[in-house]
Amino acid sequence: MKTMILGIFTALLFLAQTATADDHNDAASPVEFWGCKFNENYDMQNITAWYKKFNKQVDTYKDQSYSAYIMTPMFSNEMDRVDFVIAGSWGSLASMGSGMQEFFGDGKGNDLFAELQSISTCNSHTLYMSQQVRAAKG
Repeated sequence: MKTMILGIFTALLFLAQTATADDHNDAASPVEFWGCKFNENYDMQNITAWYKKFNKQVDTYKDQSYSAYIMTPMFSNEMDRVDFVIAGSWGSLASMGSGMQEFFGDGKGNDLFAELQSISTCNSHTLYMSQQVRAAKG
C-alpha cells in the first residue's frame, strides 16, 4: 500500500509540471491511475503501439484536454506488484465527463479498451482530484 501511495504521489508531482505556465493553477483537475500487469507474451512495445492507436482516435474527440502517461516502477519494496501505471488527466470534471462519454458511453473506445485488456490486466483503478500548488521553474 505504501508503494502505491508513493507512486501516486510521485505521479502527481510529475503531472503538476504539465499545468499552465503561470505560478499556479487554482482549479483542481481529475487524474486517474490504472495499475497494470502485462498478460503473457505482451510487453512495453505492445502498450506503446496501443497508445499510438489510442492517440489517433482521441485526437478526433471534441475535448482535447486529456493527457496520458505511462509510468514504470524504478524501485519499490513490491517490484512485481505492477509492470506499469497508466495515468490520465483532464482539464476539469466536465472535460472528464465528456471524454468518458465519447470513449465509453458512445462506444467509440470499446474495441480499443478490449485490446488494452488483451495486453494487460489492470487490477487497480483510482480517480484523484489534483491541485497544483507549485509550478516548476526553469
